Amino acid sequence: MTRNRKGDVVRTESGKRCWRQWAGVSLVLGIFLPSLALATPLPSIGFYYGSGAAPSGFQDFDWVVVNPGEKRLPADFPHARKVFSYVSIGESTPGDSRYAQLPSSCVLGHNAAWGGKIINLAQPQCREYLLHQVIDPIWTEGYRGFFLDTLDSYEAVTQGVARKEQEQGLVDLIAAIKAAHPQADLIANRGFAVLPKIHQDLVGVLAESLFREWDQATHHYRAVPEADRQMLVAELHKAQSYGLPAIVIDYLPTRMNRAGWWADAEKIRAQGFIPYVTNAELTAVGAGLREPIPRHVLILYNSPGPEEYSSAFANGVMPLEYLGYIPEMHRLSDGVPEKVRAGEYAGVILWSDGDPIDDVSGLSHWLREVHATGIPILLLGDFQDDLDAALYQALGMNKPSSVNVSSLHIASASKEMNYELPITAKGRDFLACAAPQGSTVWLRLQGTAGSQEDAAAITPWGGYVLSPYLLTTLPNKYTSWLVNPFALYQAALRLPAMPVPDTTTESGRRLFMAQTDGDGFVSRAQFPPYHIAGAVYMHRILEKYKLPFTGSIIVGDLLPGDRGLYPALAPLGTKVAREIFRLPYVEIGSHMWSHPFNWPEIEEGKDFPSINLPVPGYKFSPYMEAVGAAKWINKHLAPADKKVVIDQWSGDCEPDAQVVGLAYGAGLMNINGGNAYISKKDPSITAVPPIGIYRGRWLQVFAPDANEDYFTNQWHGPYWGFINVIQTFEMTDKPHRLKPIDIYTHWYSATRLASLSALEKVYDWALTQSITPIYVADYAQIANNFFTIHLARQGNGFWIGNATALRELRMPKTLGYPDIQASAGIAGYNDTPNGAYYVHMDGSKSVYLALQSGAPSVPYIVSANAPISAFTNQKNGFQAELRGYVPAQVQLANTQSCQVRMNGKPVTPAANGVLRSAQHDLHLDVHCS
Repeated sequence: MTRNRKGDVVRTESGKRCWRQWAGVSLVLGIFLPSLALATPLPSIGFYYGSGAAPSGFQDFDWVVVNPGEKRLPADFPHARKVFSYVSIGESTPGDSRYAQLPSSCVLGHNAAWGGKIINLAQPQCREYLLHQVIDPIWTEGYRGFFLDTLDSYEAVTQGVARKEQEQGLVDLIAAIKAAHPQADLIANRGFAVLPKIHQDLVGVLAESLFREWDQATHHYRAVPEADRQMLVAELHKAQSYGLPAIVIDYLPTRMNRAGWWADAEKIRAQGFIPYVTNAELTAVGAGLREPIPRHVLILYNSPGPEEYSSAFANGVMPLEYLGYIPEMHRLSDGVPEKVRAGEYAGVILWSDGDPIDDVSGLSHWLREVHATGIPILLLGDFQDDLDAALYQALGMNKPSSVNVSSLHIASASKEMNYELPITAKGRDFLACAAPQGSTVWLRLQGTAGSQEDAAAITPWGGYVLSPYLLTTLPNKYTSWLVNPFALYQAALRLPAMPVPDTTTESGRRLFMAQTDGDGFVSRAQFPPYHIAGAVYMHRILEKYKLPFTGSIIVGDLLPGDRGLYPALAPLGTKVAREIFRLPYVEIGSHMWSHPFNWPEIEEGKDFPSINLPVPGYKFSPYMEAVGAAKWINKHLAPADKKVVIDQWSGDCEPDAQVVGLAYGAGLMNINGGNAYISKKDPSITAVPPIGIYRGRWLQVFAPDANEDYFTNQWHGPYWGFINVIQTFEMTDKPHRLKPIDIYTHWYSATRLASLSALEKVYDWALTQSITPIYVADYAQIANNFFTIHLARQGNGFWIGNATALRELRMPKTLGYPDIQASAGIAGYNDTPNGAYYVHMDGSKSVYLALQSGAPSVPYIVSANAPISAFTNQKNGFQAELRGYVPAQVQLANTQSCQVRMNGKPVTPAANGVLRSAQHDLHLDVHCS
């Protein structure tokens, strides 16, 4: 019942690579089709020489050059990426065992700066050694591309005839590599002297340092002299004359967020070369034709309880996700994380709940290394005793220290403070603290005798907010933000303006879904004619509204005879369930076998009344709950053309990694837990949960909105209380659209007239909104896709990779407008009242969003109530495919002088560009004069 997800197929002709040159600029044909589609004919290239797995940003490059080794094998990268192994052939690499047995007769001299032995390439036995002891083992590991470094090392120790002999040896070595491995792709680092003899064996030529260089002898970065630059440009142009792409690596220090790297890369690109800008060690995620935008934020927390109950997760994660970032939680009791690389994370947050840190020195040392990479750091809460003096010194501030004050007042507070509640100065929590020089202080408190606390500040290295001025908890246990978290994250982490993957919207309209958990399916309605709840719900809601709906069953409720909980009602319940699942707009879910109420304890083997439903003869089994229940429903209740597609977690909705993994392994999506319950009763965004939580490597997807159980006080009344979910829907739409609309109930809502009437009013309200209806399993796919999408700067726009289920971007208006014609996979955009555009993607694995300063004049899709599954720009219009679940409605722009065909028939849009169809799926063909 879930929609088809479109993927790209990329083919090359017989694996051949052909390079040509027009007007002095290389053009790649047939090497990487997505690049051609994305307005750059050249492959983007990244270099990673670090140990361990390459940061995920390297998946954003078409070609990747790595130091060969475990976790960096070609199989560790997406299939479409070409992985090259670094190989030094002009001199040995210190510490590399492959050079350990290099004969002494092969040593011409030494490189004092780098410590390598310069290899005598004129000797056949030395070339044989390089081929069989260095190249062949790397080939055996699966690499089919080699980046040949240090080609010119012999120039430092030879002249005249001896140099000519080395050059001929280099030519012979490259010929031998190609003879032994004809399929090998070779990139040469310089080698200009022999290029006339080797160019036919290469797929690219690289040179280092066009504008910025690293001096290994002095360990300094510096500008390249103009004369040297002009000489290099001339050599690179010669390489291009052979039809080879010219690649340039520049080196810059790791400043905050790689400042200046993208600008330098663009300068290199403007010269007609493929750029890559990185640090001297080549361990950073650098900037090339693409600059990967890191989306992960590492959150360190020290609270001892379950992750989902920590303030860092419960309060801090959702605003980060709204901004487009992926929280990566790390409990400090597990030790400090591994070393991070520049560009790997958008930021690091230390969220201290006041629990003591076991290793203050280790954490402080790790944060100093983070600071050195230029990754922003945000310190939150009671962190004053978590860090040592050396770190505070590196951050340019003294350790906050307690001081007794007889009086205290707020000296200044920025507009970002007093966000949900006004701040009150609290003398008992006073900490003498001065923000580092160059900071912008957001909250300053003034005490007696000149004592001062800069309680919140944006600093040169990130920012901080001290407790108790981050969040406050009221006597009713509701928590509120004292600082605007969206603004805090943006400012402290220096987050760039970018298109944000959005889980709330599709085709320019807010997502709508509806789901019912299995509880109460066979409960009798308390009004005539006293049908079971499932039947009432079917007739009064499902058949009335005919909207996409996901319904689930508890197997224990419908097991026949003495195996089930309700033997007398099971036959009727089975009949009604089959009728419901035959409805064409109903998707089938499972609400488990025995409806565990307390997942952590039942998974630990505990057994007591109310831990799950007392299904006769049944003993808890993770497999039966996650998979067996779905199989039973498929066999006994589902029609032949449908299957269960989703597990809807029960009870406390805290299954462990084993259970969630079992669901994914069986091909089932999952949902429940979380639940937004923000309302006028509790108006804080702390009542809006994250997208989900990772159980091990599996995402448990949270239900976007709370169900009627919350609004009816656990079904104790008022039974009409679910009408208040409309407040939740409205408050999660403005001023920020934080969640889609999810009408989430249980079957027992159909047992009382008050609750049924409230449910109808909620549906009626939803139908007044601009919505794109989907199924809950679709949303679960979208939620998962949020965490796997890649973003990168490219040209004057952005490249988006792997956005196949999630197809909407929320783009700040400050970036301009989508350039529909220059984009690929972009179908249009819609305005919002929240200072952003919703930009529609078509589900392609590789999308390019080009930008322009003015509104587009070409035709495009403004919005639709159906997901867009394909969009192709044409010279005078476009073709598009939409696959929806309700009678289709689509709004077009700039079609006044166009001929529009819908499903093959000519149609005329209304004055506002709207088209309507009784069909759910549309093929649009727009041709303009």
